[in-house]
Amino acid sequence: MLYKFLETIQSGKVQSLFEIAQSMGISPDMALHMAQELSRKGYLQEIGADCAIPQKTCPECPISNSCNVAVKHWFLTEKARQQLLKK
Repeated sequence: MLYKFLETIQSGKVQSLFEIAQSMGISPDMALHMAQELSRKGYLQEIGADCAIPQKTCPECPISNSCNVAVKHWFLTEKARQQLLKK
């Protein structure tokens, strides 16, 4: 599943954790956990930061009130690119 996560990031077709989670059929919390784990292991490098100002909700979001949108993106490290080439 972690390999599929890396492939999803590499494809560039999705931009947010919410989109990654949807494309993989997992919860956004699971996607965040996977991104953090892959970052910790040196396969992903995070760019961006959490938004401190509440934003309007997205129509697809299960939260019906305002929320803080996580503006985080990751890119593959050289270690991850080498791992994907092996497969």
